[in-house]
Amino acid sequence: MTARASWIGAVVVMGAWLLAVPASASPWTLRRGEIAVTAAYDQAWATREYLDDAGRDVPFSLDGSFRGSTMSLGVRAGFSDRLELEIQVPFKLVSYQADPVILIPASVAGSEEGIDFYQENILDLSQTVQGVGDIRLFGRYNLIRWPVALAIEGRLKAPAGYDGPSGTFGDRPRNQQDFLDRVGELVRPENVQDDVTLGDGQVDLGLSILFGVSLPSRTFIRVDAGYDLRLGGAGDQILASVKAGQLLGRRFLLYADTRLAYAWQQGRVIGVSVAAIDPTLPASEYVGLNNLALRTVTLDRDWLELAVGGIVKITDNVEINVGYNRTLWGRNTSLVQSVYVTLGVRTSVQEPVAPPPTEEVVVEEIVVEEVVEEEEPAPEATTPEPAVETPAPAPPPTPTTPVVDAAP
Repeated sequence: MTARASWIGAVVVMGAWLLAVPASASPWTLRRGEIAVTAAYDQAWATREYLDDAGRDVPFSLDGSFRGSTMSLGVRAGFSDRLELEIQVPFKLVSYQADPVILIPASVAGSEEGIDFYQENILDLSQTVQGVGDIRLFGRYNLIRWPVALAIEGRLKAPAGYDGPSGTFGDRPRNQQDFLDRVGELVRPENVQDDVTLGDGQVDLGLSILFGVSLPSRTFIRVDAGYDLRLGGAGDQILASVKAGQLLGRRFLLYADTRLAYAWQQGRVIGVSVAAIDPTLPASEYVGLNNLALRTVTLDRDWLELAVGGIVKITDNVEINVGYNRTLWGRNTSLVQSVYVTLGVRTSVQEPVAPPPTEEVVVEEIVVEEVVEEEEPAPEATTPEPAVETPAPAPPPTPTTPVVDAAP
């Protein structure tokens, strides 16, 4: 095989896996008539959180713990050889458990101590919610397929009608002094809301540029950069990600993916959150407001995540993606760990068209030595990325496309 044919073979083979990088899109868009369907499951948990700019994680107060399960369905379709559209719909179950506590003494609450007082003033911060989370729509247009891939992506994220986050006791008061002035009125069991929710409850519009390259060693590298315009009062975010993967044999791909979101603006205050000065203090040792730290809450969040995983190609059109994701740093977010699995299936609604003859007989060489393969995407962010496709080699031979994306 010539050096050039070897390079083209690597591009074709790796292209079939490049969509296999969950939670981020691929510059190798589906061809016209190709459809990729994905089903993803994500199990997440956390016992620690990042509260401030220092990037230091602390345990949840009152021995708190978070659990979340997400089942996502996605469909990705090629409307031309360069344009594809995608929709993702997640179904979520989110739970937060913590020890019950009494925060205010009877004197502050205007009551007398006794069984009735304690029964009426025990605060239970444990909550569970379920339903449809944020629906996401994507449009991607491929600008270049070979020797590198370049595409632009537009996206829309919209809540599906769930209640958004607020302060610990609702969206009022909006400042710490007002909270202290009304503490006896506000700190009551019926006012507990906190931010156990299916999403941030606001609309985002985003634009990204997607870059990818595959090497003769069957290694791929992806770099994405983007911007999210957040329309619900949260600060806009700058987004970036870097991914790399290595094909081992004909049907197994290992990958790693890092993703960063940074809120460079300050959004509106949505309430006051009650945090703990010493989060390790047990509920039995809380005496009035002695261990409480008040924080004004916004929807602004920063995070850096790392995902690692592997994709197995079961058949040329069916893939499964399994991986692990962890928050490495953040602000106003939890230190979340998750495991995910995604099944992707690709099909076509039109008959394949034979490519025109070329001056170089490259196709046979690629098939014999590299084995051209196709694929699918994997679960998003909370889960990896979507759908099937392959980048196009140099002129003529027409490549294929993958199914499952790598990294949630």
